[in-house]
Amino acid sequence: MKVMYKLSDLLIKLGAYLAGFFILLTTFMIFFEVISRAVFNHPTSWATELSIYSIIGSCFLGSAYAVRTYSHITVDLLINNVNDRIKTILAYLSNTLGLVFSIIFAFYGFEHSMKTLELGVKSASLLRIPMYLPELFLPVGGVLMCLAFILQIVDGGVHKGGKHL
Repeated sequence: MKVMYKLSDLLIKLGAYLAGFFILLTTFMIFFEVISRAVFNHPTSWATELSIYSIIGSCFLGSAYAVRTYSHITVDLLINNVNDRIKTILAYLSNTLGLVFSIIFAFYGFEHSMKTLELGVKSASLLRIPMYLPELFLPVGGVLMCLAFILQIVDGGVHKGGKHL
C-alpha cells in the first residue's frame, strides 16, 4: 500500500512539473511571437494555438498538485469555527465529493477524447493538430485529481485554514 501511495504522489508531482514546464513553454512561445511580430513584422502561425494548448495542459495537470498542497482557493470561515470532529467529517465529505466529481470528469473527458479521435477532428488552424491530443489533458488531469483526492481521504487530516491579512 505504501508503494501505491508513493507512486500516486510521484505521479501528482510529475503532473505539477509538467504544468510548470507548460507555463515556461507558453512564456517562451508568446515572447517569440511578440518579437517575431513587433521586430520582424512576421507573425507565426503556430504560437497562439500551441500556447492555448499549453495553458490548458498546465491547468489540468497542475490541479491535482494544488489539491495535495491545499493551494486551491478555499472558504475556511466554517472550518475555522467548528470543533475537530466536525472538521474531520467535513474534510472526508469534501474529499469524497471531489473524488466523485473527478471520476465523472475523467470518464467523460476520456470518452470525449476517444470520440474526437474516432471522428478524426483536427484544429481549424494551419497546424491541423488532431484535437484528441490536447483534449487528453482532461482525462489525464481527472485521473491525477482522483489520485489526489484518494490520498487526501487516506491521509484523513484536516488542513488548518490559512492566515488572513
